[in-house]
Amino acid sequence: MLDDRKSAILRELVEEYITTGEPVSSRAILERAQLECSAATVRNELAVLENDGYIMKPHTSAGRVPTDRGYRYFVDHLSPGSLRRRTRDRIETFFASMHAELGRMLKDTSDLLAEITHYPALVLGPGLQGQVVRDVHVVQIEPSVVLIVLATEAGRVHQSVLQLADPPAPIEVTEATEALVTRLDGFVLGDDLLSEPGHETGGLSAVALDIYDRILEVVDAAAVVRREVYLGGTSFMTDLWEDLSKLHRILAVLDREATVRELLDAEAVGTSVRLGPEIPAGEDDLAVISSSYGADDAGGRMGVFGPMRMDYRRTIKVVEEVSEALGDSLGG
Repeated sequence: MLDDRKSAILRELVEEYITTGEPVSSRAILERAQLECSAATVRNELAVLENDGYIMKPHTSAGRVPTDRGYRYFVDHLSPGSLRRRTRDRIETFFASMHAELGRMLKDTSDLLAEITHYPALVLGPGLQGQVVRDVHVVQIEPSVVLIVLATEAGRVHQSVLQLADPPAPIEVTEATEALVTRLDGFVLGDDLLSEPGHETGGLSAVALDIYDRILEVVDAAAVVRREVYLGGTSFMTDLWEDLSKLHRILAVLDREATVRELLDAEAVGTSVRLGPEIPAGEDDLAVISSSYGADDAGGRMGVFGPMRMDYRRTIKVVEEVSEALGDSLGG
């Protein structure tokens, strides 16, 4: 634990480096901070911070820059930020006027988060596990192919295509659909669905019963379906990382749901700030700020990512405000 003066010096150094991107001198720290000490004292304290691994000199004649440890200390001791009224109004207006289907809402939310923070943003959609079925539709789109559309009370829409062995008659699809509507109305996804059929299957033909059983298997699998990932602000990536090889590595991480879940610390609760080596992506110059949104049965996680030289105070506040507003909009 650093004493008050060392903490203040480290805070001013990190904030100056975030602003300028240039190594920070002791003179710059004195100009920024209201410290009741001499330039020599600041230089001595900087030497201690460097020796303890909080800062480093990129080369002999330069000022200092934060290390991973320095960033971690800065974030852990960061005082809460606040947003301008205009930014808060923009977030509130966005969600007050947003009545789109959930997938569209989450994509637009990722764009909003990126536009406000100027960092690429990710929104991990909620899974279907635990959600209540509101409606199910079965549409025969080809002689042997049916489209299954599942809607939940939380606004999720899941579509699956089922290939049948032989073309059924339209009346057989209709009979199977009517039985499915009875079976699935109010059903909680993830509960036991493949037990013995109930009274709703009485009178079904063999073909209609086979369609019914096949669709139940599809719906049961939908409970553990992959969670959609929405990416906003991709245009910011080339400005943040000029190294194309690094950019390609980060894009590879974003291409897989499992690694996005790791990036966003998907099992965490509340706000998380992960830095450099703490992130499974294996990139040193990477920071991720994320927060959960919504209730357990209709919630997910969102966040932004960028270089370690990130405006943490404002960005944390934006991520928290947007996640809270999205959760309220979803009824969480």
